[in-house]
Amino acid sequence: MIERPEFSGYGVKEVQGHGRKFIHVDMDSYFVAVELLDAPWLREQPVAVGGKAIDRGVISTSNYIAREFGVRSGMATATAQRLCPDLVLLPVRFERYEAVTRQLDSIFRRFTPSVEFLSLDEATLDVTGQVHCNGSATHMAVKIRAAIKQELQLTASAGIAPLKYLAKIASEVNKPNGQFVIAPDQVQSYLANLDIRKIPGVGPKTWAVLKAMGCMRCADVTDEMIPALLRHLGAHGFYVWERCRGNEGSEGKPGVVQSLGVEHTLPSDCDDLDRCIRELDALHEALAIRLEALGEKPPIVRNLVKLKFSDFSIASAEFPALELQPQILHGLLKMLWNTKRQGRAVRLVGIAVRVRRNSRDPLQLELAF
Repeated sequence: MIERPEFSGYGVKEVQGHGRKFIHVDMDSYFVAVELLDAPWLREQPVAVGGKAIDRGVISTSNYIAREFGVRSGMATATAQRLCPDLVLLPVRFERYEAVTRQLDSIFRRFTPSVEFLSLDEATLDVTGQVHCNGSATHMAVKIRAAIKQELQLTASAGIAPLKYLAKIASEVNKPNGQFVIAPDQVQSYLANLDIRKIPGVGPKTWAVLKAMGCMRCADVTDEMIPALLRHLGAHGFYVWERCRGNEGSEGKPGVVQSLGVEHTLPSDCDDLDRCIRELDALHEALAIRLEALGEKPPIVRNLVKLKFSDFSIASAEFPALELQPQILHGLLKMLWNTKRQGRAVRLVGIAVRVRRNSRDPLQLELAF
C-alpha cells in the first residue's frame, strides 16, 4: 500500500526542503463547468459538451453526474447518449472557454510569472523562490483555488511536488476540488508503488511493452532494465526510466515543446485519399489563422498529421519543419494512408505543429495532440 502524506490544516502536508516547487492546477470538468455558469438550472442533470451524434461528434467534457453513467471525454456522442439517454448535450464554445482561461492566467500570475498551460484547463506553475505565503507551495495552491472559486465560481484540483510531472500526477489524487502534496522526502516512496501507467508518456503501446517486461510499478524499472528498455523502446525507454526514478530530465527548463493543432471528425467515413487531402488543406488554413492570432509566433520544430480510423484506432506521424508546410503535411498524410490504414476508412483528420516555448511566453491556447 502506498504511504500517503499526513493530512492537516488545509488537508495536505507542507512541502519541505530547498528544491524546486511546482503547483499543477487542473480545472474540474472545465468546459461543462463554464457552461453551467451560463445555465445554472442544469447543475443537477447529466451534462456534456461535444459534437452532435448526427455529425459523428465526440464528447469533449462531461460533468461528474454524467460520468456515473460511463460518459467520458473522447467517447462518441452516440455512445454517450446510449449510456445516458437523459444526457444534456451542449455545443463547444471555445471563445467562451478561452476568455475564462485568460482570467485563470491572471490569477496564476499573481503568484508566479512562470506559468505553463498544457491545455485550456490545466497549467503548471513554477513557484520556486516565490515569497507568497512565506514560500509555502501548499498554501499558495490553497489560495489559488480559493481565488478561482471566489472570482470565477469554478473549482480546481491541484498537485504540489518538487518535480513538474509529479505535480501533474498529484493533481489527480483528490479530484474534484481537492489537492495533494508529494513532499521531497516522499518522492521515492510514492513512486515505488505507483502504477507505471500514471507516468506521462506511458500510453497503451508503451504499457504493453513494459508489462511484457514485468514492469507494473515504477519500482520494477530498475537500473538493470536500461539496456532492455533502450532495445525495446529506444530513447523513450530511457525517458520512462528517468521518470520512474524521480528524474525529470529536460522538463522544467526553458524551451518546452508543446503542440498546437486542429482536427475534424468527418460527417461520414472516408476511403478517398483526395477527399482527405482536401480536408487537410482546410485544416491547414484554420491552423495558420490560429498561429497568426498568437502574434509573435513561437518557433515551430515539427509538423504532425493524425488519422483516426473507422475502428477508432489512431495513427500519427511527424517530421521536422521550421514552419507550417503543406507539402510536409501532404507527405505525412499519404504515408499514413499507405502504411497504417490497412483498408480501414478514415473517421477523423487532424494536423498540428510542435512549437518550442519559453516559460515566459504569453499564454498559448487550444493545445492538441
